[in-house]
Amino acid sequence: MTDESGRGGEAEPLKDGEAEGGVTKEKSCAGKLGLSHLTGWRTAAFLLSIFLCLAVIFAFSFILPCPVRPQYVSTWNRTVPDAATFDFLAVEDANEDKVLDVFFIYRDADASRNTCLNADLSVPCLVLTAVDGTNGKSLWKRALSAEFDWVECGVKGLGHKGSGCLVAHADNLTAVDKKTGQIMWQHSRSTLMHGNLPLISVPDLNSDGKEDFAVLSYNPDALSFTPTPTELVFFSGKSGDQLGSRVNVDVNGVFAHLHFKTASGASYLLLLTDSGLYAVSLGRLAALAKPGFESALKKEKSWEELSDIHTGFISLYQSGFLKRVLAVQGSNPPSLLIQTDSSVSLLQTDKLKTAWTTNTSTLLSEPTFGQFDKDGIPDIMIEEDAGNQTKRVMVLSGHSGVVLWEVSLLFWPPSPRPASVLTLNTYSVFMLWGQTNQTSQMQSSFLLHPRYSKLLLERRKSSQNIVSFKATLLERGRHASYLVLTGPDGRRHTDDSEPVILTKRKIKKDVEESEVYGVTADELISQDAEDSVREAFHRLRFSEIQ
Repeated sequence: MTDESGRGGEAEPLKDGEAEGGVTKEKSCAGKLGLSHLTGWRTAAFLLSIFLCLAVIFAFSFILPCPVRPQYVSTWNRTVPDAATFDFLAVEDANEDKVLDVFFIYRDADASRNTCLNADLSVPCLVLTAVDGTNGKSLWKRALSAEFDWVECGVKGLGHKGSGCLVAHADNLTAVDKKTGQIMWQHSRSTLMHGNLPLISVPDLNSDGKEDFAVLSYNPDALSFTPTPTELVFFSGKSGDQLGSRVNVDVNGVFAHLHFKTASGASYLLLLTDSGLYAVSLGRLAALAKPGFESALKKEKSWEELSDIHTGFISLYQSGFLKRVLAVQGSNPPSLLIQTDSSVSLLQTDKLKTAWTTNTSTLLSEPTFGQFDKDGIPDIMIEEDAGNQTKRVMVLSGHSGVVLWEVSLLFWPPSPRPASVLTLNTYSVFMLWGQTNQTSQMQSSFLLHPRYSKLLLERRKSSQNIVSFKATLLERGRHASYLVLTGPDGRRHTDDSEPVILTKRKIKKDVEESEVYGVTADELISQDAEDSVREAFHRLRFSEIQ
């Protein structure tokens, strides 16, 4: 009996527990009641969270305004009657709408009379202006005293705002805020005899929290009989005050210069002279201006090993026929393109050796960089004079210097230099100018797609005096456009009786209004080929990295 009773307890433990006074049963009911209250609180919390989420979504969707991306006009014109302009176009975001705006400068006697007089300036005066990149409407105008020398926008460190435009005019050096057009500071140019572009940006030398800059003075006119010393002057970007003393750059025959950074970030001043190309460390020059300034500037060890122990100059390229030196855009490591009377060469700055040399005739314009083939190395478009008002436009391989593409076009000087815009497909679209018909008074722009290199898209325009031309992206990854500034050239004409016109056109807009032109004159162009090249341009997506 005892054994059977024990086995029954093991077989039904819950039932056995309930038999002992019913305690287990009562605890079970209480547990169920607590669970019921907990489940209710959870349900309420869940419903409340849903309500809060819906309230937030409603607020952001209907109450708080969503940011609206500016809607740009594909083509716009900005006209200034009775004026003259200069070869200057810059793009910066002045109104902070994430679309780049356009800066240009003109001399205007009549239309800007009130602008000049309101600034207590005599007529005519210079007018630096910013227009909205989306629609061409004026953002601001800044009247400045006449006698234009040069202007550069996007200069970092200017004033308290951080960047702006620096204008050399009359006897003044003036910093203008790119957002408002207000003058941030203005100083006499007594410290500069000539002050040539490009500006040389340098780190914060005087520890005021803003970047500084330097200006190199020399007389680039080889026919001038007035001896002019080559001097470097450092300035505070924040206040415009001179930093340290003027530095005499002891080299003769300087006619151009370039600020160059090596792969390690070391800053050098490149000097183009009658005898060749020389470099000198900016750190060395900064130390001569004021001891201690050099601490903010790096030096390249491999370059310094080749420098003259007394002068610090480094001979990079010896030639008595040097014409132009350009930093190759997008090259890694940085390279230099060197142009002489009869050749272009690529100088590798990490090895200080010439990678290749290609013979040319006289070049008509500054070379343009872009991606033509698929090797990822920037290629070079050049225009050489072929005689009889004909130019030969070529694309040279950045790797070897061989000719990858060429076409012959008629031209009437002055003709704008080519330009390029990089696409997301790692190749660039090139834009060039010329004529295909000798009897026509129309000037044409041409679009070149590297994957359809036997064809060009030609858009004919009325003949106008193009003073400046620029192709660029006005918005990150999109809004690929070109800018054309026409009118009397202020450096050549004193008569301001014609209008100055700034035009912006979307590049793809030209595709619809262009004719297909064969690079080879005897090549037959089928309708399928026309349709294919137009479709290829329409499918393009652009990159902001050049």
